[in-house]
Amino acid sequence: MSKSQVLAWAADSPAGPLDITINLAKPEKDPRDIAQAAGPGSATGAGGDCVLCWQRAADGSLTCAGAGGGAVQPVRLGDEEWAWWFSPYGYFPEHVIVSAPVHRPMAIDRGTIGRLIDFADAYPQWFIGSNADLPIVGGSLLAHDHFQGGGYRFPLMKAPVRRHFALPGLEGVQAGIVRWPASVVRLRAPGRGALLEAAGRVLEAWRTFVWEPSGIRPWTDEPGDAGPSERRYHNTANPILWREGDDYVMDLVLRNNRTTPERPYGLFHVPERLFHIKKENIGLIEIMGRAILPGRLAAELPEVRPVCDRAYYEILQAAGVFKDDECGRAGWAAFIATL
Repeated sequence: MSKSQVLAWAADSPAGPLDITINLAKPEKDPRDIAQAAGPGSATGAGGDCVLCWQRAADGSLTCAGAGGGAVQPVRLGDEEWAWWFSPYGYFPEHVIVSAPVHRPMAIDRGTIGRLIDFADAYPQWFIGSNADLPIVGGSLLAHDHFQGGGYRFPLMKAPVRRHFALPGLEGVQAGIVRWPASVVRLRAPGRGALLEAAGRVLEAWRTFVWEPSGIRPWTDEPGDAGPSERRYHNTANPILWREGDDYVMDLVLRNNRTTPERPYGLFHVPERLFHIKKENIGLIEIMGRAILPGRLAAELPEVRPVCDRAYYEILQAAGVFKDDECGRAGWAAFIATL
């Protein structure tokens, strides 16, 4: 992406400096359209216009339309050959896209954590992370499993731990709550096995966690088209991994995509009164502290800049499942007790 296609500045906030960007190339999307694109049947096969499907050419090289003509490189993650390339949009330095070998939906589970660790072992100079696997709290491409990474240290990665807690049986793992407007568990471990076990424990506990005072429910059962009820899951996470010396460091941003009649876009989505600033899903890049705001705001600069700064911090707070209040602190305590 050329410099003329993005405007950027740093914004002061109670969490420290945040990155604000206005993207002049990326079209603005409605969250409902993203959810519909990720619905049943959207990931049943490759082909079509999926920009993350890649293939091996006759000469053995890898190709992908989404690479924008750039080189596509193989990388072994788990028992699969994945591929990576530099994003033609370049939302941050050395922005890397890492794509699964088959067209399948996003998934966040222990297998995901293992593949992130494999990538960090292969490329320790880069961070690697994943969008969530559910609409509203996921990115805009939920139909093809993929990661994003690169050579940038996001504001979240610089944020300190405000409270440590123990993980019984995993004494070698440091665990804590990050001082961040969204709700983040940080894990630090010298070995990949300990990190995988700790992250799996946190993720699996969160998948079934209930905290009614904050409206957190892990699933709802809704009437199905054919009669039986259909279970819709709500709790998921953004896993983010990087290396610091010999240690693995992973942030797990806890997410919930539940909606209500009063909040049809999501209980933990951008408040509707801020839709004039941002309406899209808050995905991996933005939950880490780098806002990607729509190009229509560029015409209103510099007047709108202070409004964007305040709005982005409030949006990160809205995405947090445990607010910085008595109810949120009690929710954190209840969740940690399950670990």
